[in-house]
Amino acid sequence: MKIVDLTGTLEEGIWDYGPPYVNYQIEHTANLSDNGYIASKVQITPHTGTHIECLAHWRKDVSGIEGEALEKFAGKAKVLRIPVHAEPLYQITEEQLKEAGAQKLCPDDICIIATGWDKLWEKENYIKESPFLSVEAAKYLSAKGIKLIAMDTPMIGDPNDGIDQVPKDLELPDYVFLDRGINILLGLKNLEQIPDEVMFYAFPLKLKGAEGSPVRAAAVIE
Repeated sequence: MKIVDLTGTLEEGIWDYGPPYVNYQIEHTANLSDNGYIASKVQITPHTGTHIECLAHWRKDVSGIEGEALEKFAGKAKVLRIPVHAEPLYQITEEQLKEAGAQKLCPDDICIIATGWDKLWEKENYIKESPFLSVEAAKYLSAKGIKLIAMDTPMIGDPNDGIDQVPKDLELPDYVFLDRGINILLGLKNLEQIPDEVMFYAFPLKLKGAEGSPVRAAAVIE
């Protein structure tokens, strides 16, 4: 058995979405000489690094990430490979999904889209020029009955639709998935190291009332 880590490292300087989100920081609050042990505090958001986004990110009066069934974050995954070759703001269409094998998706599958964008993890344009799904592509995938959509990008919708502020009248891929109970996982890495069908796991922290959570994502290859 081989376990492949598909998670980005959380470290100071890691990308973030900018205000109103905060950047990742770690500060030591105890040390060996003064306390006899080492302790620290961490500044983080539910959207830091490789993370899950749930419906509470977009809707009021719904449960936070703690209310999501763990079964949603583990299971058989199919990888759709759509290389974008670092092309900025690349829109992934329904037709491209079909060409990549989306017709093989079954109910309760986890759908992983591999674009290769994780190679730009440390680049300035990682967020603002991220590939994204068209709304029609999101509707097509959600109709397949998948239980989780995952990508190696920081965005699932068009970055130009807004990050610090999103207009109320837009139709977003995020809404398409989340309103159907399909959580969104963003910021995967190393997808070139796993086969097209694999067992996948990405469990969120049990953060009461939070609209998402960082995860440790991994694939298990037998």
